[in-house]
Amino acid sequence: MVIPSRTECIELQRQFNMPENIRRHSLLVAEVALRLAAGLNNNSSRLDLQLIEAGALLHDVGKMSGLRSGEDHAALGAKMLDGIVDPAVVRIVGEHISLDSSQVNGAVTESLVVNYSDKRVRHDEVVSIEERYRDLIQRYAKAPQQAQLLLEKLDLYLALERTIFSHLPIMPKGSEIMGITIDGIEKA
Repeated sequence: MVIPSRTECIELQRQFNMPENIRRHSLLVAEVALRLAAGLNNNSSRLDLQLIEAGALLHDVGKMSGLRSGEDHAALGAKMLDGIVDPAVVRIVGEHISLDSSQVNGAVTESLVVNYSDKRVRHDEVVSIEERYRDLIQRYAKAPQQAQLLLEKLDLYLALERTIFSHLPIMPKGSEIMGITIDGIEKA
C-alpha cells in the first residue's frame, strides 16, 4: 500500500463525509506539521513529509462518527482507514490524541509532529498550546478530575514542544507558526 497524495487524502475526506470545518482544521494541521517537519529535516532529522501530510489530512477522519457513537475518534479513524492506506498513516491517525512521558524526550517522529500540530490548531486557527488547552478545559472538563487530567496532558505537550523546538531556529509562538492561516493554503 502507498501513502496517499494530498489530492487522494482530500478525496478520502469526501468519501468519509468529513464536514468542511474538520477538513479546514485538518488542512491547517497538515500545514503546521509540514512546516515543522521541514525545519526539523533541515537540522538532520529524516522525517517523511508525505507521510506527515497524509497523517495530518486524515487524522480526524473518524471525528464525526466518534462524536455520534461516543467512541474514541482516533481508534475509529484508524479502523476506517485500515486496509485503504499505508499502515504508517493508519498508525498516525490512531495515535494522534495520545501522548505519554516516554515519547516526550525521545526521537521526534512523524506521529509526534502530527499529534503536536493538531494541538496547535483550534478549529481553523493556529494558537499556542496553552490557549488550546484552556479551550479544551472550558469545553470538555465537566468535573475537577477531568480538568486535572487535561492540565497533566498540557504539561506533556509543553515538554514535547520544548523537545521539538530545541531542534528548530524558530520559537513556538513565532510568526513562522502562528502566522500560518487557512486562507494561505492551496487546497488541491
